[in-house]
Amino acid sequence: MAIDYALALGCEPQRQLGIDRMMGLHRTRILARTALARLREEGDRRAPSEIDVQLTTRKPDGDSARGVRIQDLLDEAAPLDAVAGHCAACPAGLAREFTCHRRIRYPIAERVEEWLMGRLPRTLDCTAGALLARGLEEFGWDGEPVARLRAHGTTFFESRAPYGMRWQAGGETLEVSSDQLLQMMFMVGDLAPTHCLMLALFCGVLPHDISLQELKDRAGRTRALEAVSLPTQPDGEVEQLAAFLRTLAMAARLEVSIVIDG
Repeated sequence: MAIDYALALGCEPQRQLGIDRMMGLHRTRILARTALARLREEGDRRAPSEIDVQLTTRKPDGDSARGVRIQDLLDEAAPLDAVAGHCAACPAGLAREFTCHRRIRYPIAERVEEWLMGRLPRTLDCTAGALLARGLEEFGWDGEPVARLRAHGTTFFESRAPYGMRWQAGGETLEVSSDQLLQMMFMVGDLAPTHCLMLALFCGVLPHDISLQELKDRAGRTRALEAVSLPTQPDGEVEQLAAFLRTLAMAARLEVSIVIDG
């Protein structure tokens, strides 16, 4: 159970399979290989055709489950093999096959939300702060879709309450919660390149104080996006979200969308 996302690169694997099908097949392969690796670590040496597993999908409107053999899952994902060779010429320069598709596993840990909120600007008196305040006002991101998921116990989020940030500006108070920020990321449909750019700015992947002129200038914007550096995080769960932030910058630089399947 995870948030799946993919760079819509229009590459040959995505063109031949369709991006949604490619994501689904790759998700199936990940599940099969992960289950098999775990069993191997436990000393289970049975062939994949002899191992039954149960896949459970949890959604707000109810759970669904199916029993299947690992070999069946590997066979389902086999169409990936016919297009995998094209990944060597990935237009985004990604090193491994099908890493245009990645996942953020549920439940999202409390420390991950804390890390994410800590990346927001400390003041509204900067480009990131001003644009964040304007976006919240214009688009009405109230966090309600994420709050509904959070109400389902710890299925989707470890923390029962969102994290928050508060700023004082011009005698007024502005507050934003992690529910709102996660809504901007995963609950507004596919992310256009401009939206990716703004999220990368809000979350400090681009410098919060970058000039608005540089963002508007295509050459300046490209230089800034090419200079992005977000180190690999030692905490694996935090790294899943860090990888998404890097993907935001990549999508903005390449001027492609990110497809979201939450």
